[in-house]
Amino acid sequence: MSYDRFAPGTGYVDVEYQGVPRLIATGVLETGDGLLLVDPGPAVSLDGLRRNMEAAGFAFGDVAGLLLTHIHLDHAGATGTLVKAHPGLRVYVHEIGARHLIDPARLLASARRIYGDAMETLWGEVLPVPEASVVRLRGGEALSPGGRTLRVAYTPGHAVHHVSYLDEASGTVFAGDVAGMRVTGDPVVVPVTPPPDVSLEAWQASLDVLRRWHPERLFVTHFGPSEDVAWHLDTLAGQLTAWAERVRHTLDAAGDDAARATVFEKTVLDELRATLPPGRRRPYEIFAQPAGSWYGLARYWRKRG
Repeated sequence: MSYDRFAPGTGYVDVEYQGVPRLIATGVLETGDGLLLVDPGPAVSLDGLRRNMEAAGFAFGDVAGLLLTHIHLDHAGATGTLVKAHPGLRVYVHEIGARHLIDPARLLASARRIYGDAMETLWGEVLPVPEASVVRLRGGEALSPGGRTLRVAYTPGHAVHHVSYLDEASGTVFAGDVAGMRVTGDPVVVPVTPPPDVSLEAWQASLDVLRRWHPERLFVTHFGPSEDVAWHLDTLAGQLTAWAERVRHTLDAAGDDAARATVFEKTVLDELRATLPPGRRRPYEIFAQPAGSWYGLARYWRKRG
């Protein structure tokens, strides 16, 4: 399904990233002043986002604002392209991430070190966002775009500039990556812990912030809504601890980091395949990227000495 409405005036679009379903979901909130999109995804998937919005009766011209949970390219890479085409868009983002939207040079240099020549294929063009379009957040705000009330919380752990949004009308928390990866209905929640910002202490505190909101559901960008909120958050908290300990023990193993990360990835993917039926595995095999998570957790331990 390309568009799913899970509460009145609230739904999501599958951007069909790289032509694959259930990898990146963009939240859609309908307001009196137009649509708000949560995490529009990368520029390379804008055609999929547009096509599936149009199938639901929406158009980019209906969009009034973009709510970014954080600025990683799979969540926010299309932001500058959208604002260039529609200059009236307001872009909501944590103040730490704002400067990298306005001048993405450092963000892109960091991404190129990871993705190299695959940058264009994976993410497409990343354009700067005019400063006048950016609304800087710190956490603690109550926003009312188009008369729809959104509460903002600072939720680091995955990224130092991560925020989450509680939509009061639907009781939905749009939690980006701080609530992990879980395709709606699956019996797994997978941590997403890439370098450089992973902090287990901050992450567990952020999960407590989400719990205190007592939401009716969580929405994660990878992929979709989940209504068993307590189970979801408790499972993720346990997995974060278990993964971190597993990575810590591998730091003393023979071989180099690439070999350690490869073994960790194989172990994680084998566990997922043992838990999920064949038809549900593909999003995790493509997008969970546990090798990258190994590097993020290894960096966390090494910074602690």
